[in-house]
Amino acid sequence: MTDAVPAAPPKLKFLDTALYTLAVGTGIRWIAVAAAVGPSSLPLWGLALVTFFIPLAVATLELTARFQDEGGIYSWARDTMGPFAGFICGWFYWINLLPYFAGILYFLSGLLIAAFGLDAKDTLLYISISVGFTILVTAVQIGGLRYGKWFPNVGMASGWIVLGVIVLMAVVIGGHGESATSFLHSSYLPRFNFDTAILWGTIVFAYAGVEGVAFLRNEVEGGMRTIVRVLAIAGVSSACIYVIGTAAFLVILPTGELSRLAGFTDALDVGLKHVGFGSLAPVVIGLFALSMFGGFAANFVIGTRLLFAAGIDAYLPRLFARRNAATGAPVYAILLQSALTLIMVVISQAGTSVAAAYDFMVAMGVLTITIPYVFMFIAHLKILRLPPIPGAWTPPGGARTSRVLGWMGLASTFVAIVCTLIPSSSEPHPLAAFLKIVAAAAVMLAMGAALYGLAGRKRGRVAA
Repeated sequence: MTDAVPAAPPKLKFLDTALYTLAVGTGIRWIAVAAAVGPSSLPLWGLALVTFFIPLAVATLELTARFQDEGGIYSWARDTMGPFAGFICGWFYWINLLPYFAGILYFLSGLLIAAFGLDAKDTLLYISISVGFTILVTAVQIGGLRYGKWFPNVGMASGWIVLGVIVLMAVVIGGHGESATSFLHSSYLPRFNFDTAILWGTIVFAYAGVEGVAFLRNEVEGGMRTIVRVLAIAGVSSACIYVIGTAAFLVILPTGELSRLAGFTDALDVGLKHVGFGSLAPVVIGLFALSMFGGFAANFVIGTRLLFAAGIDAYLPRLFARRNAATGAPVYAILLQSALTLIMVVISQAGTSVAAAYDFMVAMGVLTITIPYVFMFIAHLKILRLPPIPGAWTPPGGARTSRVLGWMGLASTFVAIVCTLIPSSSEPHPLAAFLKIVAAAAVMLAMGAALYGLAGRKRGRVAA
């Protein structure tokens, strides 16, 4: 093992980088959520592309070009606003990965249990399968990106196949004049209600994640040139996936029926039966599961890179800043990420009170995952005051365009945060629900601040 020195394994090629970025930046499961609101969700996808994704992509490119570290959004906040801001930004960004990991693992476990007709109420079975998936990803990641890239690659390819099946079903149904939605007579003006508010937060969240490519900036063949091309492709691909997929679901099933479905897999099952191919449902749902697993593996890399960066900055022991000399993998950071994931898996299946706490943590996920983007857009606006880097990529119009996009992205993020705070119309105590989620976010902030203080004292002792 060597200490924080990049090894020289093969770097990610263009296709690998593109598929990885799409795996962390898109999720086809969101199209069922948008379709449940109706045709009015279609213009929201376009609005979010312009007001959030494009500013996010431009900020990612300019910040990645400016800063050489692999810490991504964490290092950007640290180097522009100070170590405390960087730590809190990285803390919120990382802490949301744990419930996300647990949710994906339970989803995959549930599919596997249903496929083999096993007991869906067997808690130990859920935990065992989740542990198996985690060990598999951990072992592959320790082998380095040479092997770790294949899960996101296969997952994204599976997602495209599933999207193709959805579109094909829509074409067949629409071709027979049986579309469940009349697009010519539908209203495309979003209503100002809870469903639209929570949908906007979800749509912003669906477009987020492409900044994750910055965590691998030094492991991408072609460097910034490749990253620019990848983000351009990611924007076009994400918009196509979300808009076309949502429209296809609206052709397959009426909005009212979509709103009552348990999830994306139920929508696939109903749609395939509707066109007479119900026997293919297990195969298509299996491909969807692979796409989810690919997203889990891709985001697992981000979590380990945050722990790696924290080790370099001595917020964690320097052990976590070490790479394997042969593979370039931050082995100890990967093992810590794996252990914490398993702890979250066990906690979520523990007693009632602990499980309730876990459910609440998931419920506030959209709020807390948007907070790091406030730091990111502020960091982007701050670097625009610095002298430009000769030869670095800039958008058409230069700094003026960047500044407009930066403020636009910041405003979109704030709106998304406000939308997540709006209580549901069915909530009997809306004020209590609002205060609960705000208090939980404050608790997470306090936990991050306490960890920063403890790490600061340790760093002081080490320096002395």
